Amino acid sequence: MVLLLAGGVADAYAEQFLSTLPAIKGLDAAAFKGDTLVYDRSGQVLLADVGENGDHSQYATLKDVSAWVPKATIAIEDKNFYRNQGFDVTGIARSAYENLRAGRVVGGGSTITQQLAKQLFLTPEQSYTRKLKEIILAYQLSQTYSKDQILELYLNHSYYGQQAYGVEAAARLFFHKDAKDLDVAQSAMLAGLPQAPTRWNPIVHPAAAKARQLEVLQAMLNLQSISALQFNQAATEKLEVFTPTNTFRAPHFVDYVQDELRALGFKPGEQQLVVTSSLDFGKQQIGERVISDNLNANLWRDQDPGGLLDSAMVALDPKTAQILVMVGSHDYNDTRDGQINLATTPRNVGSSYKVFTYTAALNTRKVTMETQIVDGPSPLRVPQTAAPDYLVYNYDHGTHGTLPLREAFSNSLNIPAVKTELAVGVSTVVDFSRNIGVFPRDGSLNPNAPMAAYGPALTLGGYPITVLEEANGLATIADMGVYHQPEAILSVRDARGRILYQTDANATRRQAIDPGVTFLTAQILQDDRNRYKIFGPNSKLHLRDRTSAAKTGTSDDFKDATTIGFTPDLAAVIWIGDVKGITHTMSRNSDGIYVAAPAWNRFMTEALAGVPDKWYPQPADVVSGSRGGTYFLSDQRSVPSLPGDHPSPLPTPTADPVPPDPGTGPVPVDGAPPAPCPTPHAIPICRG
Repeated sequence: MVLLLAGGVADAYAEQFLSTLPAIKGLDAAAFKGDTLVYDRSGQVLLADVGENGDHSQYATLKDVSAWVPKATIAIEDKNFYRNQGFDVTGIARSAYENLRAGRVVGGGSTITQQLAKQLFLTPEQSYTRKLKEIILAYQLSQTYSKDQILELYLNHSYYGQQAYGVEAAARLFFHKDAKDLDVAQSAMLAGLPQAPTRWNPIVHPAAAKARQLEVLQAMLNLQSISALQFNQAATEKLEVFTPTNTFRAPHFVDYVQDELRALGFKPGEQQLVVTSSLDFGKQQIGERVISDNLNANLWRDQDPGGLLDSAMVALDPKTAQILVMVGSHDYNDTRDGQINLATTPRNVGSSYKVFTYTAALNTRKVTMETQIVDGPSPLRVPQTAAPDYLVYNYDHGTHGTLPLREAFSNSLNIPAVKTELAVGVSTVVDFSRNIGVFPRDGSLNPNAPMAAYGPALTLGGYPITVLEEANGLATIADMGVYHQPEAILSVRDARGRILYQTDANATRRQAIDPGVTFLTAQILQDDRNRYKIFGPNSKLHLRDRTSAAKTGTSDDFKDATTIGFTPDLAAVIWIGDVKGITHTMSRNSDGIYVAAPAWNRFMTEALAGVPDKWYPQPADVVSGSRGGTYFLSDQRSVPSLPGDHPSPLPTPTADPVPPDPGTGPVPVDGAPPAPCPTPHAIPICRG
């Protein structure tokens, strides 16, 4: 009876003990927490290996690992791996003897399967209960998974030091190669690390690491995994071990991709993902060189103590709005401002905003490219509600008589631009801009501020936008009015290559502007004769080897300078300016044509080298004028003068109230963070 009772108690205890063990089914090394790999659009250039808090882990199948790695691992860790049932009785007995001698649990005797069980399911505590759980779990693992599956799990989960988890991450970290390319010496070095990754760290303790490697090689020789010749060759091989470095390429773009991944519901740095991005690494390298060289050439202009000159650029494929180039600053590692992405931070873009003003005006059919505009008086006084008149001057503080819109536009004359903006309505320009992904901010950096917040300074760049937004709006014009949402990610795959996300350029595609309207803008900005009065012939806005459209911008007091431009194949925006407070500016005469246009010209020339010169065919809704280079929309062929411009020099304003100019000037980088932009909406094309 006593024996039966004791047996029942034992069974109950055993049942309770086993019920505390975790489930072991469904293990998959590809599902372990691990790195997100970000590649360029070719899928060949690794831009970043993103790990969580500096940890790194990449999945590798057993077939993707050098055969020397499992041989070395088995030799040093568990020579009977393929014969035992997850635990080694001899090893357990030896460990028990050592524990009794020490008077406490000191470990030892663990097979590869036991180590895996401990890594996946148990705490590091040293106790007889934990050891028993380890043995039982190891046995269960050996009954559930094949030996190769267990080895694959172990090699992907073990810690090799320097924040590298798994042999693939360790191979890339220490030897800058894939695990499949490791030789005998390198495999032996890595196989020796999991037992004491800090003590045998080959970077910090090279002598100890070498001794451990020889121990592994001897174990391999004893098991006849290698020959005596191979032992000698591996033992004398001089290994080059690399120290960890941050090898991010296009770092601001990689940060942007991570934000996009989070928006899609992924967890970069935690999930093992392979991301193919939209970046063209060749063009990115050109962009980075151009930005750096141009900034260095203009550093002398930033003579204001406490100021800081920096630069950014974005280039898009107009046909898809895929981001080909993103340079967020001249140096990501500059501790002063380098990690701020100036490509996505609102900046004043000056008169480059006129591209959207004049395109919006042409879209209303209230003007044509030949509409005559009086460039005067100077200053142009615009009455404001409860504030002094807003005074508008041309850059040269002069006037240039009466001239056609195409010349007023291309010569970047401020007085005609403000007149045109008021003639069609400030709200019309704002709505038009938002429709193509450009969101001017009010004084509180609200991208969706009420219309009453915007005044005549809009067309002169008085309301900040981002470089990315401006590039997107420009790309819409460059694709004959077809809008696409900017895209940084082409595809996302899991560690086994299964597609989790794939972009569809047509998902956000819509005809936002009449093709004829964008054709008129393109024709105006590509004709060098239209900008002759201010810029002269063959300026840096003109590409010598191809047809292109371009426009400059300069903000008040030379705080910011911009050049934007496009061909059917590429739309690019370059910004340069002082990123400190409003009182810090560049020196006088630091206009966009001098500080940004040379960089834009060089980038476009190099990025499009070898690409055939092409331009837009004349759309069906456009007719040619009698003068060469003039075109009209078929439904609006003649508007002799700007509405309200004669005899009064100021157009009759629309119903839009003109609020006081915000007077804030350029918005510094260290200001409040921008609010998220709303999704562009479709608006009817105004034909009134």
